[in-house]
Amino acid sequence: MPAGRRHDPPGAMLRTLDRVLGALVISGNSLGSAWIFVMMLAISADIAMRFLFNAPIDGTTELVTMSVVAVLYLQLAYTLRSGSMTRSDTVLNRLIANYPRVGHAMSLVFYLAGAALMAAIVRGAWPKWIKSYELDFYVGVVGVFTFPDWPRLLVVFLGCTLTGLQFLALAAGSARALVRPAASP
Repeated sequence: MPAGRRHDPPGAMLRTLDRVLGALVISGNSLGSAWIFVMMLAISADIAMRFLFNAPIDGTTELVTMSVVAVLYLQLAYTLRSGSMTRSDTVLNRLIANYPRVGHAMSLVFYLAGAALMAAIVRGAWPKWIKSYELDFYVGVVGVFTFPDWPRLLVVFLGCTLTGLQFLALAAGSARALVRPAASP
């Protein structure tokens, strides 16, 4: 170990877990971005087929409708991780600058509340996913176009799980800043 470096196994483990979480979050965001491109192609093809041949592509509306929900949940964790989640930081940033412990304590409460919300959604999404998968729930018009509903519900479950884990990682950073303000970035 180089001179002057302190051995910090819990910190090293947390950094490794954060890197793994970051890779999963970025993967979800990338998949969501790619899916937006696929939706754009599907919509463009549907418009072209409708205009040129008066024959729209069956199921485009249903797939795009389901895809919007899926993309939202695929990209939600990245939005949080990158600091792009919509919120008002004016008061919080002033508190952190002037009263660091109070500001970090408020951040900790906010992040834990976000994690609790994601846990509630995950808790509700899991049984719906199981039911949809086991009972073969479909969306669309029978005889025209149908698509299973379980992939959308699975993406909601996975996206909220990742977002909840990201909220917990941010809460850990706030807790660390609360306990050791000099150690926080």
